Amino acid sequence: MPRRLLPALVAALGLAACTDASHAPTAPDAARMRASTEATEARATGAARVTATALWNQRTRAIIGRRGGSSNHAARLYALVSVAQYNAVIAAEAAKARGVHPSEAGAAAAAAAAVLAARYPSEQDFVETELAADAAYFATLPAERHADFAAGAAVGRSVAAAVLARAASDGSDAVWTGTIPVGPGYWTSASPTTPPQEPLWGTIRPWILASADQFRPLPPPTFGSPEFLAALAEVRHLSDTRTPEQLRIAQFWASGYGAGGPAGYFGSVAVELAGRQHLDERATAHLLAVMHTAIMDASIACYEAKYAYWYIRPHQADPAITIPVNRPNFPAYPSAHSCLSAGAAGVLAAVFPSRAVELHAMVEEAGVSRLYAGLHFRFDVTAGRELGFAVAELALRQAPNGHRPIPLD
Repeated sequence: MPRRLLPALVAALGLAACTDASHAPTAPDAARMRASTEATEARATGAARVTATALWNQRTRAIIGRRGGSSNHAARLYALVSVAQYNAVIAAEAAKARGVHPSEAGAAAAAAAAVLAARYPSEQDFVETELAADAAYFATLPAERHADFAAGAAVGRSVAAAVLARAASDGSDAVWTGTIPVGPGYWTSASPTTPPQEPLWGTIRPWILASADQFRPLPPPTFGSPEFLAALAEVRHLSDTRTPEQLRIAQFWASGYGAGGPAGYFGSVAVELAGRQHLDERATAHLLAVMHTAIMDASIACYEAKYAYWYIRPHQADPAITIPVNRPNFPAYPSAHSCLSAGAAGVLAAVFPSRAVELHAMVEEAGVSRLYAGLHFRFDVTAGRELGFAVAELALRQAPNGHRPIPLD
């Protein structure tokens, strides 16, 4: 079971724990929560509060959906956008003490737009059109009538420049020149000439972790050991008896389940929960920044461990295991689905404790989906889940109090 996040950690976010009693789950039903996130795709839905931070999280998903890329690169982009938004809102609020009134919505919107345009220059027209639409939309809201959207946008662009400068030196563009180890129990690439995917992801500069190996899991079972053989037999049995529902779950979580994998999917969940709880611009930006930096650091820690162990995948140990989804070209242990999903859900469950059962159910389903797909052993999933929850707990403990920016140095 996921480790229990201490309720006191919620105070680190500067938010009250949101009870949301009218939407408390009656059963671990990940499908119900997935369906509920569809409400976030409109500019305004029912009584949910709309913020620029939420809107630009949706637009980030739309851009990633068009442009593609790995779940890791999506996690990095969501973190950059969310940190830029949160820091921009804090800067806009600080400017009010000097007698000006920059719009927090304008700051969050322009910060996100600047990061996205820099990452995807071909999306420049899209982000400028959406930014102009935001200026018109937020001018109609009572809370924004005395705010200066253009002044807020100027603040947002300035903050985004600092975030982009950090991104330029985070090491995400490093080129791997290593070799793949060989021998019993080692993972093998799709072909002798195909390099592993993102082998240096574990060397990227983290947001929260003191080091990428801070939560490295203990070594997996020895290849050929009784524990290994039992885990392999479980995956083979699931492969031989895979039900239509298990196939559906495997394919859903393998498909990206919303643009950008776990970061995109849990971003949509976070936006829905924040809107229903009427979180304002700063609280929404704070929540997403803490969650997305946790997801990003969970991905860094996960890949550091993957390439420390180079562990074999089940279908490589038993070719009779069938794979109904795409085959990732990187080692198995620990499971990235579990690392990233737990990193996200750990933050959200602490802030929205009445939804913890559903959120943990999502992590469980994401993990078991990889057994159904024949791609992971159960111990891969367990180790990934523990790693992700550990990163989430650290993120909550170290999060700024909601009135200070996230450090970029």
